[in-house]
Amino acid sequence: MEIIKDSDWEILYKLYETPNMTKVADMLYISQPSLTKRVKNMEKEFGVKIINRTSKGVKFTSEGEYLAKKAKEYMEFIKNVKEGLNSYKTELEGTIKVGSPYTYSKFELTDVLFEYSKKNKNVKFEIINDQSNNLFKMVLKNHIELGFICGDFAGDVNKILVKQNKAYIVSKGPINLEKLSQMQRIDYKTNDKSKEILDRWWRKTYGENPPIGMFAGYVEFAWQLVDKGLGYACCFLPDGFEKVYNLCLTPILDDEGNNIIRNTWLVYPKKKQMSTVVKDFVQFVKDNIQIRE
Repeated sequence: MEIIKDSDWEILYKLYETPNMTKVADMLYISQPSLTKRVKNMEKEFGVKIINRTSKGVKFTSEGEYLAKKAKEYMEFIKNVKEGLNSYKTELEGTIKVGSPYTYSKFELTDVLFEYSKKNKNVKFEIINDQSNNLFKMVLKNHIELGFICGDFAGDVNKILVKQNKAYIVSKGPINLEKLSQMQRIDYKTNDKSKEILDRWWRKTYGENPPIGMFAGYVEFAWQLVDKGLGYACCFLPDGFEKVYNLCLTPILDDEGNNIIRNTWLVYPKKKQMSTVVKDFVQFVKDNIQIRE
């Protein structure tokens, strides 16, 4: 008789979240035959059929669903026990899973983590880079513990304002705003809230929807295309951008001459109990980075 290991419960939990043997095997860095063997051992141990293989992937039986839900509870229990024991240590230890968009990671997050790590050398970070709307969903689903989110998303979360970025038209050289609608526009992937702000300004200024231009994919590629003189891009830019890219920046202003601003927040779930290390990092952000409105 084989003993059920923590790794077996993790396999069940991952398979239930991602019902694909190949993907889960890759996630857990084990071979697919080994994963299949572990599942069969659990079925033998509990005396029930846990999963069925189909052409569309893995389908859990009723007993399998029950065990998968218990696996999630068990994994959370083990995590909480380890974090609770860590709280008795004089030095903080643990890993924080943080989501961050590309531009915030490149221009801001490195400095934040560097400063925090000076006094917390045993705290590690797992960084997930994605668009803010995707990261916000991950926070709501408890897939990440914290998220640096660009834009004002609504949900059952606590929010700390950490940055306010100004909007600019980025071009190779000086531009005439009156002729901007006739120029080649370069678009890129961005979150829904950022796009809403920029599109609203465009419609109010030019009385029409933004033109459909070249699509660059990632914003850094858009900046490279601008540098080659292939068009302009409307962006919210981080501090220090002008030191990295020698491009012309024209501020985007509202009717009263004020800069168009996008907020960046550190968000975390209201109802989820935070570990000691996560609480400490949140307090660090409040003490050192938070912008008081």
